[in-house]
Amino acid sequence: MFCNACGQQNPDGAAFCARCGRPLAATASGGAPAGYGAPPPPPPPQQAAAPIDLKSLKCKQCGAPLNPSGNDAIITCEYCGTSVTISGAGLKAIQNHSMLVPQVLDQQQAMAAVGKWMNSQGLFHRHDYETSKLLEAKVQMVPFWIIPSSAVTHYVYQDAGVEAAEIGGGLAAAALLGGRGGGAGNLLGGMMLGSAMGGGGANMAKRAAELAGQYQFPIIGVKGLGAYQPKEYQFDLTSRVPYDKRKAPNGIPVLNGDVSEDDAKFQAKNMVVQLQAAKARHQHRMIEQLNTEVNVSDGELLHAPVWYMNFQKKNGQNEMIVIDAARNAVMNAQKQ
Repeated sequence: MFCNACGQQNPDGAAFCARCGRPLAATASGGAPAGYGAPPPPPPPQQAAAPIDLKSLKCKQCGAPLNPSGNDAIITCEYCGTSVTISGAGLKAIQNHSMLVPQVLDQQQAMAAVGKWMNSQGLFHRHDYETSKLLEAKVQMVPFWIIPSSAVTHYVYQDAGVEAAEIGGGLAAAALLGGRGGGAGNLLGGMMLGSAMGGGGANMAKRAAELAGQYQFPIIGVKGLGAYQPKEYQFDLTSRVPYDKRKAPNGIPVLNGDVSEDDAKFQAKNMVVQLQAAKARHQHRMIEQLNTEVNVSDGELLHAPVWYMNFQKKNGQNEMIVIDAARNAVMNAQKQ
């Protein structure tokens, strides 16, 4: 007889299959059972995992209570500094956890960096800092996912170099003829210019180019701070050290995070695509086609000291300035 489950032929009268061990149902003919070769039935539905009791979670390193909030995806132990990610499957230790040691804890020193940055934003902003009012300032140890990313962008652009030379020659001839022949010269010059432009740029040469980039892209690990996500800024990771809560001065809050590593990878891919496109358009404005491929690797959790300073401008508009307190550099600015 044949097994209904796997199709194995077994001796007549056998109670269990010799291959899969399942009970055998005897058939009158002893032939292969009807329906053999059809896809196996779906597995029985699994019961949903029991919700994790947040109140009972303990640090795997020191056993201290973790006390996360309901939305935390990243938890750092207040006692030993061990960090874990939390999901429906339980706790998972974060293997790569580092930090940038705060160097700028004096508010006036941080404000000096803000003033230099504000006044360098152009001619019409030279006195923005002097006419702005500080409404709020706070420094925190903020979790960032550092996502190693490599990108290659292929794009096609219109090369206006040759066309520009032709237009320049047409303008020179038009000027010369205009000086000699008045209106007739101007008319001829206009005809030459129109010819040089090739009927609105239709004859411009198309070029293909490639742009490669390597990034250690920082993604803010706190959804509530997502509005201040850096677009181009990258930390000086050469100065990072293994995470040690004792190196964070007392009184500076160490934030947990609610952004998972998978979500951070997804965000990093999108941010790198945007950054690559901006770099390509900075090199060649007349881009027709653009495609970017991004590969990301496993991330590293970095706690970085960050100043958040809310200023009110002279025009009444508020602007949040975000400062890297490890090297006193402006990371981002966001109008409120």
